[in-house]
Amino acid sequence: MQAVARSETPAAAARADPADRADRRRRGWGTPRLRVVLALGFGTLGFLATLALAALVSREATRRLEAEVGGQLAEIAGQMARNLDIGMFERWRDIQIAAASDSLRDPGTATAAKRAVMERLQATYPAYSIIGLVDADGRVSATSTGALEGADVSGRDYFRGGLEGPYVGDVHPAKLLQSLMPPVDTGARGAAREPLRLVDVAAPVRSPDGRVLGVLAAHLDWTWARDMARILEGALRGHRQGAEILILSRDGTVLLGPPALQGAALPRAVLTGDRSLDPQGTSRVGPWPDGAAAYLSAHASTTGHRDYPGLGWQVVVRQTADRALTAVAALRGDILVAGSVVALAAALLAWLLAGLIARPLLDLAVAAETLGRDQRPPPLPRAFVREGAMIADALGAAADELARRADTHRLLIDELNHRVKNTLATVQAMAAQSLKNLGGDAAAGRDAFEARLLALSRAHDILTRESWASADLRGIATQAMRPFLGAEVPGGARSGSDLASQTSSGALPPRISLEGPDLRLPPEGALALTMILHELCTNAVKHGALSVPGGRAALVWTVEAGPDTDTLRVTWCECGGPPVVPPTRKGFGTRLLERGFAGNRTASLTYEAAGVVYRAANPLPAPGRAAAQPTPRLQADRA
Repeated sequence: MQAVARSETPAAAARADPADRADRRRRGWGTPRLRVVLALGFGTLGFLATLALAALVSREATRRLEAEVGGQLAEIAGQMARNLDIGMFERWRDIQIAAASDSLRDPGTATAAKRAVMERLQATYPAYSIIGLVDADGRVSATSTGALEGADVSGRDYFRGGLEGPYVGDVHPAKLLQSLMPPVDTGARGAAREPLRLVDVAAPVRSPDGRVLGVLAAHLDWTWARDMARILEGALRGHRQGAEILILSRDGTVLLGPPALQGAALPRAVLTGDRSLDPQGTSRVGPWPDGAAAYLSAHASTTGHRDYPGLGWQVVVRQTADRALTAVAALRGDILVAGSVVALAAALLAWLLAGLIARPLLDLAVAAETLGRDQRPPPLPRAFVREGAMIADALGAAADELARRADTHRLLIDELNHRVKNTLATVQAMAAQSLKNLGGDAAAGRDAFEARLLALSRAHDILTRESWASADLRGIATQAMRPFLGAEVPGGARSGSDLASQTSSGALPPRISLEGPDLRLPPEGALALTMILHELCTNAVKHGALSVPGGRAALVWTVEAGPDTDTLRVTWCECGGPPVVPPTRKGFGTRLLERGFAGNRTASLTYEAAGVVYRAANPLPAPGRAAAQPTPRLQADRA
């Protein structure tokens, strides 16, 4: 025997539906909704696509912008190199023109007149620190400022080179000349003059007959190159604003640049290593020794102008990579913002679209759940997509087919029940006619047989109402005991009308009590329990507690949980009856009681002094465990 967890009857289905729905809801808690899945999916896809697009665009834009900035820096470096060459060419030409003037070439010209020529030249271009005329012996005869006159400069490079032709010398410090110069007012900031550095330009002074009379030498203050670089830096606009211009000598020494680099030799790897931005290698990206940031830089060399040979200076223009690539960072941010907006819009669109798809799906789920309860599903709205419409049509067809099969099944069950009842009635009539002439003990056997047939018929009636799916244990017990409720001893008997009026509500009189949890039994268990209770009540009415006015009987059933299976235990106890005398022989009823449920021989019949005690046990299989654990309800069904 087993207890069933799901009934096929409408009443049982109505009781089980809320629990089933709650269980399905609990199982569905861990499953995300379609709206959430689509919204997160589209949003995540859009955001990942935005990140990928930002990365690709950023990389390509960085590459192109680096090349563009490198070209711009190279153009600035080339312009600065050209300005230096042109500026030095002009000073080169000024000295040659002045050296060819008649005032300096005529040995008879007074020194004051020669000094006046040099003063005018220095006034024309104030970047000259001093201009001096050196005689053929290397002694300074006159200067534009009067300083160093009479000094011996025969050992200087510019004098020896100027004797041979136009000469230009690289930047060098001028400590002697700086010591002779007047102090400079530092002003409120107290900034001191930077060390004086000079560029030497010289040209020979020849007499009309071509004889070398001396050398005209000019010391050009290096600040003119610094001022030229600052003017060019100040002219830069936009993303090139903030670029730095450095000037390097032929050997790589920084002549003009940041204080941390000025006067030091710049490593060759700064201009030749790391990553080149153009095929010529004039612009690159890489680190510099004076900072941790990467720089974009470009360089150009001075090559001279016309007959001016040039000094081989290198002009380097650099700018920090983050400043140079600000446009890329802004573009990347714009892409991320726009992509995020698109991703949010896609997620919102997916949310709305999922709502249009999910609402028909929910209706289909409700319809399928209703169909699973053997009920006709409600009319379904037209689905948003073709597949949903196909599912709705399939559910409608399935509902029609299940309804047709249910009708056929119900007709078959009704026909079978009708035939079984007819068969039982026929057997009962045959037994009554065949055994009607018997007397004595045979007549008692006939009556017992007819009573057992009636009990079996009543059990069939209950199962027929439940479509032979299962039956309530309490209802089976009530139906089996009802014929014995009015069976009293002489003087206490009740009429059939009184019995009908007292039992019409389904309650038992106080002489019999039922206690136990709600439990449903399968058909074979219901039939077995009906026959067992019929035999117990028959014996109690004839010989036991129900044969006297003060006797009582109680039916108690419990479900015991075990490690593997549950066990149903049924106990029948009598009390207040006549003294119990064990029978001298075993009849059919006694053997039926000892067999227990379904013939498992798990029952015992005890004849105790207080009354008969009957116990039967039957294990419940594992599927019945869930259904056999209702909330215990000890209830006495009394009038």
